[in-house]
Amino acid sequence: MTRTVRRLFSIALVVMALAAVAGTAGADDAGALYKEGMALKEQGKVDAAIAKFEQVVAINENHGMAWASLGHLYKKKQDYAKAVNAYEQATRIRPNDGVLWSNLGMAYYRAGRQDDAINALEKACKLNPRDAETQANLGTVKRQKGDVKGAIQHLCHAYRLNPGDDQVANNLGLAFRTDKQNKKAEMLFKKAIEIKDSIAGYHFNLGVVYRSQEKYDDAIPAYERALELDPKMVEAWWDLGVSYRAIHNNPKAIAAFEGYLKLVKGKDAAAESAATGAIEALGGKKAGGKKAPKPPKKNK
Repeated sequence: MTRTVRRLFSIALVVMALAAVAGTAGADDAGALYKEGMALKEQGKVDAAIAKFEQVVAINENHGMAWASLGHLYKKKQDYAKAVNAYEQATRIRPNDGVLWSNLGMAYYRAGRQDDAINALEKACKLNPRDAETQANLGTVKRQKGDVKGAIQHLCHAYRLNPGDDQVANNLGLAFRTDKQNKKAEMLFKKAIEIKDSIAGYHFNLGVVYRSQEKYDDAIPAYERALELDPKMVEAWWDLGVSYRAIHNNPKAIAAFEGYLKLVKGKDAAAESAATGAIEALGGKKAGGKKAPKPPKKNK
C-alpha cells in the first residue's frame, strides 16, 4: 500500500467514524425530542408538540411514531391536508399497522377524498378485521358514496362486533333505510334510541322511516321527541307539519310549519316561501300577521 493510498484510507476511516458519531447523536436527539413532544401532547399543548415532532422527522424522516403523532395533532387542529401527509408517511414506514391506515382513511374522508378514504379503510379492515369502529366508518363512507350493499355488509359486521354502540346501530339503520328495508331500519333506530335516548337525530331518523310508510301516528311522537331534544332541528319541524297535515290536524300542522318558518326566515328564501305557502293553505296567518284570505267559492 503506497503512502498516498494509506493516507486516503485513513481519511475515509475518519469520515466514517464522524458519520457514525453524527448518526448516533442524531438518533439520540430525535429520541429526546420525541419524548418532549409526547409530554407536550399529553399536556394538550398541541402547537408546541407539533413543533417538536416536526424537528424529529427533520432529523429522522423514518420515525413512524412521530409522523403518526403529527397526523393525530393536525387532525385535531382540523388541518386535514397536513394530517393526510403525516399519516401517509407513517403508513409508508409502518405498512402493516391497521390503526394508522384507519386514521389515514378518516383523514382522507375529512379532506373530502372519499375514494382514497375507502381504499385506506379497506386496508385497515384487512389488517384488523375485528375493529368495529373501522368497519363502521368504512360502511358509512360507502353509503355516502352510493354503495349501499357494501355499506350494509361492513355495518352489519361492526354491529355484530359491538351491538352496544348506538352510532353503529343508527348508521346501519340509515343504510337499511336507504335500501328501503324499513322494518330493519326501524329496528336499528329503536336500538340506537334504547342505548342512547338523548340524541335528537335518532328520533328524527325513526320518524322518517314511519313517515315514508305513511305511519303518521307513529312518526309524530318521534319528531316531537327530536324537537324536545333539539328545538332548532329544521327538518323535524317541517316533517312534523307534513305529518299533522296528513292526518288533518291543521292547527298543529300550522304550529309546526310556523316553527320551521322561524328558523329559516331571512336565511333561505325558498324554504321561507314554502313554509308561508303551507301555513296559508291551511288557513293560517300570513307572515305579516294577517290571516290569509279564503279562496273564492266556485260558482255552482
